[in-house]
Amino acid sequence: MPSLIDQSLLRLTIGRACAWALLVSGWIGIAALALQFTPNFASAFALVALWLLVLGGAASVGTGGNMRRGVRSLAIIGCAVLAVVGLVWSVRGGGLLSVVLILFSWGALTALASGVVRSLRLFRQALPEPPVIAATLGALSAGLILGDLGDLSTLSTHLAIFVSILAGILVLLQFHLEERASAPGCRAGLFDCSLPAWPVGAWRDLEQWPLLLAGLAMLPMMASLPVMVALCRVESIPPQVLVLAHLVAMFGSAVLLRRWIAHWTTSMFAKLCLALLVSGAALAIWLLSPWDMLGLALTHGAAWGLAWSGQLWAPDRRGRQNASPFRAAIGYALLTIIFGVFIEGYGAKGITFVHTLIGVLALVAWIVKDLSNIDRLIKKFKT
Repeated sequence: MPSLIDQSLLRLTIGRACAWALLVSGWIGIAALALQFTPNFASAFALVALWLLVLGGAASVGTGGNMRRGVRSLAIIGCAVLAVVGLVWSVRGGGLLSVVLILFSWGALTALASGVVRSLRLFRQALPEPPVIAATLGALSAGLILGDLGDLSTLSTHLAIFVSILAGILVLLQFHLEERASAPGCRAGLFDCSLPAWPVGAWRDLEQWPLLLAGLAMLPMMASLPVMVALCRVESIPPQVLVLAHLVAMFGSAVLLRRWIAHWTTSMFAKLCLALLVSGAALAIWLLSPWDMLGLALTHGAAWGLAWSGQLWAPDRRGRQNASPFRAAIGYALLTIIFGVFIEGYGAKGITFVHTLIGVLALVAWIVKDLSNIDRLIKKFKT
């Protein structure tokens, strides 16, 4: 029996790592491909927004408990084949249509992978720990396989091989997987809190603003990475360094602090996220390019990692169970389009402006909260 339990945990960990590898490599890879085949930044970000909508829509179907493993396996194989066809086509004159094919097939495949993870989690019965280690392994493997985001031929080849391997693993993981009754779905929002749907009324609590804004920092950063890589290349910084630095910051903070995070208060999380967001904004203002980009990648990546891992362990910081992934995706897609418009109008300054704004908003919210608390204490003292 112990070996059986260990085996089921191993399968769940591998499934989670594959799903996260698909999410991260798809997000960054599609953004890089979009920049190659669109006339401007706004159009490229619009394609990234479309990817989020596809992922959210597919997750509403693919993560449900009613899809049988045989059907899901065929869907995984079909989506992987379409993604490979699109990647091969992209370097053979496919242009924008090939990117659209890739983002639809990759988005559906990522949602199906999340469905596999959910089935493996239900099969194991015992409640597993949050997927911090597995997500880190998946994200880092994606960062290593992506390589130079500006080299279209190499990027397409690497992604085609990667998606084929991951799809094969996901199909194998479903062998001998018993069908079980449906159970509550994702803990919150889109892709198990990577893009969270926050509790109702969370934005009315100023103390939570640093946490909420840190959760948003992933959106402009992931979509902007290809642009930031191009800027760093001018200064002879290897393209892969920025991508890996950002991913290490995102998941490293969660891994290193995972034993303590469960016991932290919301106030503790908010203070740490505030410090990281404000530090990133300061670095973006004071440092010259490309070091401002590297500073943002590290500080705001770490802030997202804390916000993400904090939601995994604390039920009061999550959205409602079974919250609609598509509804969450709509909000994030709209924000991504707004980011694209900023970057189209201001270039690299648009990236630093967006992240600086996130830091400033977090700081202003915290100051207003403290002033409100002081005002309440004064009124209480007078009475």
